[in-house]
Amino acid sequence: MTRPRGRPRTGVREAVIACAQQTLTESGVARLSTKEIAKRAGVAESSIFYHFGDRMGLLQAVIQHQLRPFKDLLTDRSDTAATDLHADLVALLSTLEDFFTAAIPVMAAVESDADLRAVYRERSRDLDLGPHKAVEAIAAQLIRHTAPGTDPRPAALLLVGAAHQRALQHRLSPPDAHSNLPAPAAIADAVARILEPHTSK
Repeated sequence: MTRPRGRPRTGVREAVIACAQQTLTESGVARLSTKEIAKRAGVAESSIFYHFGDRMGLLQAVIQHQLRPFKDLLTDRSDTAATDLHADLVALLSTLEDFFTAAIPVMAAVESDADLRAVYRERSRDLDLGPHKAVEAIAAQLIRHTAPGTDPRPAALLLVGAAHQRALQHRLSPPDAHSNLPAPAAIADAVARILEPHTSK
């Protein structure tokens, strides 16, 4: 069967992103070829280049797709005038942990391929992308819980680090080992104690 020429059919982008995520989770970067992804998604390989440009563009699209719930949470919270600090922290931590759990295979793919790593660093520099953006975004949310002039970035960094550590434990350790780490509520309590003295003055 000959594929029609011209603009790829709708739904291709979403199908390719889903298949790329599935391939990375199941097989790692070794199977992350445009030919393999196109086969899994049931699309022409040229469609991948049309939508994403190259493998790095595809990986960036996967990351952006995984970030959507986190961005949605930030948008929802920014629309709320008054929020509970502990509830904010638990929601941010849980959403970030879900993101890292899904994103770790993508990060591993970039880190294990010298060419991808070089391209990622170049694009991250040009587009101002990277882990610091998560810290900045969370700090912007926590600023409402701090006194004027207080820097919320240390608390934000602790929250990001805790989410990443819990995600690593989830992906790399036996299922029963995940319970050895503090629960989101306990982590939220610890981070809140960093911020609350400033809000009570």
